[in-house]
Amino acid sequence: MKKKFITAFLLFLAIYNYAQDSTSKKQDIHNKSIANIAVKHKQLYNMSCIPMSIEMILKYNDRVSANYYGLQNIWKDKSDGTFANFDGKTIAGLKFKHQFNIKRGDNFPIDRLFKAIDNELSAGRKVIVSLPTGSNLWHMYVIDRRMDQDDYLAYSKGFNNNQLLTLEYVKRWIRGCKGTDILTYKTVN
Repeated sequence: MKKKFITAFLLFLAIYNYAQDSTSKKQDIHNKSIANIAVKHKQLYNMSCIPMSIEMILKYNDRVSANYYGLQNIWKDKSDGTFANFDGKTIAGLKFKHQFNIKRGDNFPIDRLFKAIDNELSAGRKVIVSLPTGSNLWHMYVIDRRMDQDDYLAYSKGFNNNQLLTLEYVKRWIRGCKGTDILTYKTVN
């Protein structure tokens, strides 16, 4: 009887410790910044910022190795690519979804977009966003977290540039271009 009690108690402790460890890991990912990944990452081609951003997400979620550049090596300098190329695609257990692929302008549902971004960040997921960088030029950033001023902080890398690109006040950028599209993801396995 005593042996059964000790075995049951040890089993309870093992299950309790496993549950605590799982909860701790889930909380850690909510607090983990993608900046550490972005610093070490590279954009290999002039036009590969979409797959570059997805690779950052894969690395952030520990789905690929730190030296993985497979998506960019396939994409290379594809100039007609969009988030739609990855909509519905599952890569390394993450399923990507293109959202807010609608016309920018005064009628763009900016508040809905910000709510969607907030929901993703609250769930511990990062969001890829397309933002203007010049005349008819767009670049992808990964929204990392909310800032104190009810705005977002995002990171990226540029082609032939080892510097970390940090963008504060992402909401202002989105409002300035009257909307944008995003790429989100969910874990499927």
